[in-house]
Amino acid sequence: MAAGLAGSTHLALVLLALAILATGVAAFLSFRALADVVREAATSRAEPRGLEAAEVEEIVQRRIKPVSSGIAALVRQIDHQPYVHTELQRRYAQLIGSTDEPMPVLGANWAATAPTVLFLVDEVLGRDARRTVVECGSGASTLWTAAALRHRADGGHVWSLESDAVYAEVTRENLKRHGLEAWATVIDAPLVETSVDELGTAQPWYDLSGWPEGVTDADLLFVDGPPGVTARFARFPAVPRLVPHLRDGALVVLDDTNRPHEREVVRRWKALDVAGRPLRVVKTVGRSTVLEVGRRQDDGATPTR
Repeated sequence: MAAGLAGSTHLALVLLALAILATGVAAFLSFRALADVVREAATSRAEPRGLEAAEVEEIVQRRIKPVSSGIAALVRQIDHQPYVHTELQRRYAQLIGSTDEPMPVLGANWAATAPTVLFLVDEVLGRDARRTVVECGSGASTLWTAAALRHRADGGHVWSLESDAVYAEVTRENLKRHGLEAWATVIDAPLVETSVDELGTAQPWYDLSGWPEGVTDADLLFVDGPPGVTARFARFPAVPRLVPHLRDGALVVLDDTNRPHEREVVRRWKALDVAGRPLRVVKTVGRSTVLEVGRRQDDGATPTR
């Protein structure tokens, strides 16, 4: 089990290192803020009056507030790590067993973080089980959700769109090694120039020619691709293209919303009505944002945003 959970320990150490680094940066920026105040005070000597104490304090607070907020967020993440690690251990024992077969490292490179993966697993295992899962981007989340479906033993499947042929094969090999091939399918979906009418542009997105016709009324969409370097709003097309394949009440989970472009994608999604179905933000999990697909407006429901 230790090998299988090495990724979460690695993430905790990385966060600790970042917190230490952030503290040093905060101290440096605080000194810079004070230096700016001194310069401003020196400049003001040519004016009728110098800076008052309250003005000095306001300048310092304004300069260091963003850094302090960032440190506070890191501290909250570090405080949360023991709980996340314990929950991962419990899920690993529950879903994988005693084979000690390692799962992919969480939070490294492009992998989803532990809190997001735990949320996805809990949604599959929960009372209102989400049995049909669609992914934009394969990897650690594919294995964990497939393992959760196997544990439930009452059907369901993960359909994962993957643009990188090499990475798609890596995910397939990982599924085989864990005996999860029956619960997940990685679809080769290279990026092709796709018209995005809602943005008034065209950009690279997944080729859906290999999309299985029987996938309708899916319960959960996890959007962790394409990579952000492919377009400014690389992940925006997921909702207009795939929400028609989701049922009312399905969840859309967008990863990496700690980044400004992904946050803008969320804002634009909330402004959409895909076939008369709005999306509303439900919660934030780790660095992911969770949205819910509303009922069609012609069903008499009042859309909420």
